[in-house]
Amino acid sequence: MFRHQLAARHRTVALAAALYALGTGHAAANDLTSLPFEQLLTMEVYSASKFTQKASDAPALVTVISAAEIRQYGWRTLADVARSVRGLYVSYDRNYSYLGERGFLRPGDYNTRFLLLVDGNRINDAVYDQAPVGTEFPLDLELVERIEFVPGPGSSIYGSNAIFGVINVITKNAQVLSGGRAFAEAGGAGARRVGASYAWRSEGGTDVLLSGSVRDDAGRDLYYAEFDTPTQNKGIAQGLDYDRGERLLARIGNGALAITWMHARRVKGVPTAAFYQPFNDPRSSTTDRQNYLSASWHSATDVPEQLKARLYWGQYDSFGDYAVDNATSTLNHDGSAGRWWGGEVSLVSTRFAGHTILAGAELQSDYRLQQYNFDVAPFFTYLSDQRSARRAGVYLQDELALSAASRLNLGMRYDRPSGQPGGVSPRVALIHALSKATTIKAIHGLAFRAPNAFERFYAYPGPGGQAANPDLYKERIASTELAVVQQLDTSARLTATAFRNIVSRLITQEQFDADGTTRFENQAKIQARGAELEFEQRWENGAALRASYSYSHIANGGGQQLNAPSRLAKFNLTGPIGIANWQGAIEAQYVGPRQGLSGPVGGFWLANANLLTARLWGHTEASLSVYNLFGRRYADPGSTEHTQALIAQDGRALRLRVGHAF
Repeated sequence: MFRHQLAARHRTVALAAALYALGTGHAAANDLTSLPFEQLLTMEVYSASKFTQKASDAPALVTVISAAEIRQYGWRTLADVARSVRGLYVSYDRNYSYLGERGFLRPGDYNTRFLLLVDGNRINDAVYDQAPVGTEFPLDLELVERIEFVPGPGSSIYGSNAIFGVINVITKNAQVLSGGRAFAEAGGAGARRVGASYAWRSEGGTDVLLSGSVRDDAGRDLYYAEFDTPTQNKGIAQGLDYDRGERLLARIGNGALAITWMHARRVKGVPTAAFYQPFNDPRSSTTDRQNYLSASWHSATDVPEQLKARLYWGQYDSFGDYAVDNATSTLNHDGSAGRWWGGEVSLVSTRFAGHTILAGAELQSDYRLQQYNFDVAPFFTYLSDQRSARRAGVYLQDELALSAASRLNLGMRYDRPSGQPGGVSPRVALIHALSKATTIKAIHGLAFRAPNAFERFYAYPGPGGQAANPDLYKERIASTELAVVQQLDTSARLTATAFRNIVSRLITQEQFDADGTTRFENQAKIQARGAELEFEQRWENGAALRASYSYSHIANGGGQQLNAPSRLAKFNLTGPIGIANWQGAIEAQYVGPRQGLSGPVGGFWLANANLLTARLWGHTEASLSVYNLFGRRYADPGSTEHTQALIAQDGRALRLRVGHAF
């Protein structure tokens, strides 16, 4: 019954590389914001091929989002970052945030078609395969050095879930965060957050980083016309939109070896009375509890062959308490417990002239996949399902230098997930420099996503429930993209992209019965075609402009496509405001009309603004953010569990942040 939910598209690498030390506000020594575009093209990225390469040589238009941009625009979550990126949009149901790309975001999607990594370690959980991008993301953005987003199919080296893209969040090391740092935030609707970190390096070369934060957002009272009756508090959900949580990070490293532990817990109120609950009942909430432990090692980097290995373990417990009715104190407890461990080894070889060869193998054991649902008092069990599974894959990729101007990237991976036949995921990319100012990338690839335990085995009877479907088959995507990057001069660049995505056997949550019971089904083939255009400009004083427009057309042959805006527009501008040490940033986003489950959803635009001083006094920085600057009224479509056709979003909100480095 009650289940929940939860990445980012092209922003060319040019604007992305500025790194700022947290708290001090000083640009780091390798700040690249002042470099011209042609030099930024030589910036190195990792996530497209699992080895370091020039961004211009990567088999994708890799987006790099820097720590500086996160600070300049006042972004709070990965969902905030995604909203600023061309081709991406976000839906929020007052509980979780869901990512859509180029027209694909279906009811019941939990961000399963994006693979989310932190320092190369998989964060998608074992039960739902969800990528947590809202406040449930287990890492504070203050700890992020950069975010690399590799759009398009990535199964040729990453396996399942890398259908629409791979998001790799790369954290800062102890050298960047050296010493102690602390911050405090306060905002509208009772939003509060505090955090601190401490990092040092021993005489023996051992790096240690410790960080933690606590968040408590009271939230607003929300009105829903669907419940506007005297017995339902006149449609006002009072004190139910709260969001509380904590995050912890510990890392120790010495040379080639690093060990990291992450912990996060979030408790979120559910103001929408989802899943046929009585309205305005304070017992309704969801909890996400996560733990990740990883160890990585690599051999020397100055030899023709470099060996890498990593081991990891993960825990994701997710559960909700839901009121059954107003007449009794019955409470329904619904949730899951996922446990998994895995390992990967890879070898990168440059021994043969003109070739960079990658070979690797990966194994993940999901040794606990538990789903349950029961009434607390009187106790009654509706679901108790425990399973295990595993996934294994081997991959091979070769980057060939055909000439000084052309490169060919060929990759292929074989995967065998539990309960599904094995399959091959290839990718081929041709990168050609027509001139010093013009680069063309032609990319084609196949990717897959295996159905997860929730989609196959979760079952709850009755209104608003769900039927199991153990016969679900993996979905596949065939993606073709042609991109042209035109450098207009040393300070401006234009990127144009045309794409076609064909998804076969798309896994979609469908209404199964008249009482609202749903079931996941393999849908017929769906095709998306479209184009994107982005312009970037920077000035010598550090100001930067980025504007983009995206168009997509969806055809599925079986009816209307849900939650798929055909038009998106983005505008970002940042730079000095004429006062010493102060910067300003403003962004505007447009999401076109789309179709919801209960009818059309109107388009909207909104703007956010941020004012930042790197040196308020000494090593203290401060920022003032205004979200939804003009107080626009807008809404996202409700899903199958909602009575509401539209879920209203926040109006204008303020945030004041102060940080200090000791």
